[in-house]
Amino acid sequence: MKILKISSIIILVLTVSACKKFLDLKPQSDISDFAYWQTANDYRLAANWFYDYSLDDPHYSGAYMNDNNSDIAFGAEVNTISSGKYVAPEQDDNWDNSYAAIRNANKLIEQGTASAIKNDIKPFLGEGYFFRAYSYFRLLDLYGGVPIIDKVLQPNDPLVFSARATREEVVNFIIADLNTAIANLPVKASAEKGRISKEAAQAFKARVCLFEGTWRKFHVTGDANDLLDQAITESKNVINSGAFSLNTMRSDSSYRLMFIDNYSMDNPETIVSKKYRTNINVNGWAYGVSWGNLNPTKAAADMYLCKDGLPVDKSPLFRGYDSARTEFRNRDPRMTQSLILPAIKIIRPQYDKYRPQWPGVDNNRNVNSGYMLYKFISQMATPGDGGGAFDWNVIRYGEVLAIYAEATYERNGSISDADLDMSINLLRDRVHMPHLTNALVSANGLDMRNEIRRERTVELAFEGFRWDDLRRWKTAETVLPKSVLSVKVTGSEWSKKVVTLDGANYNSYFYNTPAAQLENGFKVLQPGSQRAFDVNKNYLLPIPTKQISLNPDKLKQNPGW
Repeated sequence: MKILKISSIIILVLTVSACKKFLDLKPQSDISDFAYWQTANDYRLAANWFYDYSLDDPHYSGAYMNDNNSDIAFGAEVNTISSGKYVAPEQDDNWDNSYAAIRNANKLIEQGTASAIKNDIKPFLGEGYFFRAYSYFRLLDLYGGVPIIDKVLQPNDPLVFSARATREEVVNFIIADLNTAIANLPVKASAEKGRISKEAAQAFKARVCLFEGTWRKFHVTGDANDLLDQAITESKNVINSGAFSLNTMRSDSSYRLMFIDNYSMDNPETIVSKKYRTNINVNGWAYGVSWGNLNPTKAAADMYLCKDGLPVDKSPLFRGYDSARTEFRNRDPRMTQSLILPAIKIIRPQYDKYRPQWPGVDNNRNVNSGYMLYKFISQMATPGDGGGAFDWNVIRYGEVLAIYAEATYERNGSISDADLDMSINLLRDRVHMPHLTNALVSANGLDMRNEIRRERTVELAFEGFRWDDLRRWKTAETVLPKSVLSVKVTGSEWSKKVVTLDGANYNSYFYNTPAAQLENGFKVLQPGSQRAFDVNKNYLLPIPTKQISLNPDKLKQNPGW
């Protein structure tokens, strides 16, 4: 490498002294701004970058939208975020990648707003504003207030060393960008298939406004009503547009199958998705969770209602934990579409034929928890290629319905049955569950807020929303320090050496579990004594320490870190 560097210097000197005119030549592989931003297709190609590098999914290292950060899932090892053991990193992909995307969005916006063909590039300009808002929301979500950079900076620009904006300033900036995006983007019916539409920007704005509105309400940091009003308005705009609907294309199994079908371009529920194609951009998530990277917990299993619409602690239909299957009986169908019923035969990505599903059997690595994830697991054998062509739903219509219900309740302190019917109850209709009504809540001593939150958690389970929800509701401080539990061992079939199901015998992975690994008879994945949550610290992540060291005077660390 040193020889090459020396050689290049010599060549440069000779070139300068011999013939200065060669300095006017540009490398053929480089395209200048002056030469590039000429056609609508130039802007389209520039906007394509964001679809591959900006959209959140759980596949990438450092991805924060992972329910292992919460109470409803537990991976192959202890999660440092959910257990309160996270240490401030020197670098963080969430920070670096967000600002890289922001710089590219700034470039697209600067060129687009000054372009002579502005009317021809409105959709791509709208995408620039959308993705800038998208990246700033990731930063807000994780770190709170961050520096706002709204132009392309050169290394010597003083704004490189900007101070943190306030949380409110960042929120206002995000909303302003989304309003501009909405004004520029085409409606779904006239948008290019797979690209961001007006309704997608409205849906994302509803997500942002619900997040920050409830954050303000429960953290008591400002007026929440305006943001909740906007969440209601934008989610209702999406609903009234008729551009999307719940996926019922696969009959009673539509809920599970929509996550593992490769038809998301035509999936009526997909609002924004990250595209994957076999042998081009492979989705490894289905493969990863099949190896036990995302195990459901008792907290998740208990969340599913019984078929009468009542929680397990109130319903006479609940059959308890005596056998490996009793707790799955008479439950919301989304339970067995999200969690594997013990010993059923399915195809996993690792295998080419149906095999019974049991912890530790057939190289099944779901051994930390007796609960095994079914959601996202492919029905096709894809050994060795790391996954398949299943797109990841970044925003889907089911979330919009949940947003409308929650925002309506939090804004008004109540919700009508009519509003429930146009939101929560559509989710329940898909899986043939009883409607949530004010009468049901009142007659059974339930709490409407808790039931709306339960429905959101069940519908979006394992899609990466739970940690955000616990933080914005300000319940993380009570939920996350608790022990993480799995199946009932004491007094159940799991305590036996051999369990017989469907005429086949299975060795119980939890046979002879030491008492120290049980809590009230349930298998402990991590005891509460090893978990903590500092209310003055853990509601935000730390800014990477390298960023602090580069700008110590203006970029201050989050409290407690």
